[in-house]
Amino acid sequence: MERRFRNGWGLNRVIRLLILMVLTCSVAIACSSNTGSTGAGDLPSEITVATEDDYPPFDFQQEGKHVGYNQDLLELLTRDAPFQVKQEVLPWQGILAGVASGKYDATSASVTILEERASAVDFTMPTTELTNFFLKRKGDSAINTVQDFANKNIAVQQGGATAQLLEDVVKPELEKSGATLGNVAEYGSFADAYTDLTNKRVDIVINNIVALSQVVQAKPDLYELGEQVGPTLYAALGVNKNNKPLLDFFNTQLAKYKASGEIQALQSKWLNVSFDNLPDEPLLPDGTSLSES
Repeated sequence: MERRFRNGWGLNRVIRLLILMVLTCSVAIACSSNTGSTGAGDLPSEITVATEDDYPPFDFQQEGKHVGYNQDLLELLTRDAPFQVKQEVLPWQGILAGVASGKYDATSASVTILEERASAVDFTMPTTELTNFFLKRKGDSAINTVQDFANKNIAVQQGGATAQLLEDVVKPELEKSGATLGNVAEYGSFADAYTDLTNKRVDIVINNIVALSQVVQAKPDLYELGEQVGPTLYAALGVNKNNKPLLDFFNTQLAKYKASGEIQALQSKWLNVSFDNLPDEPLLPDGTSLSES
């Protein structure tokens, strides 16, 4: 029997209506994704996270287990996630390149927020402050301020932000007084840099305040903390630029656990300090926000 539709609606007209409804729904879904939708349907069933394990107290090995602030933070942020987490441990030097290329979805490492890095990966809201200070040998009266960096041997992390910091901030300041920045050596491991500082192969090690404070606390007879080097810096998780749903997921989780105080508790546990007033958006060293308008 031929089926007819009332009120003059023919079959072709109904098909056109159905097509219009599908297109309308597609537009609505696209619009919702542009406003920060983080529905589980937008997220993959598994993500791969790049991390390091030689950067205490953030990431390190303890009795054969990967521990630290970043590890606990990742577990907190993903404990009710709609996806599985696969972690790959590699040297710091390969982490950002891996995330930028899409080999990894995100970092769990604390990545200092810098403009050149923001062109390669997206940053979540800050997870910690990582302002740099300098470390010297205990009782070394020849080094008291950044002005004393002239003609000294300085250790920084290979592939890190500190070498550029010296070039952009410290070197111009020294040149104003006619002084010259000393030799800058890049180390793959901070442990090796601290050893060379003890053995007088280098005079200064530049690292963040959290890491250096723990070094001094552990070996107060060997090392002494110097003053701040450069501007206030923040660190965050880095996320592949083609994965906005994952970026939104991490930001939602960070906001939730900051409000509950659980992130501050992890900071106190691992960093011996609590950053209660971290910004709610990624900020460059000059205070510029990277958040989308």
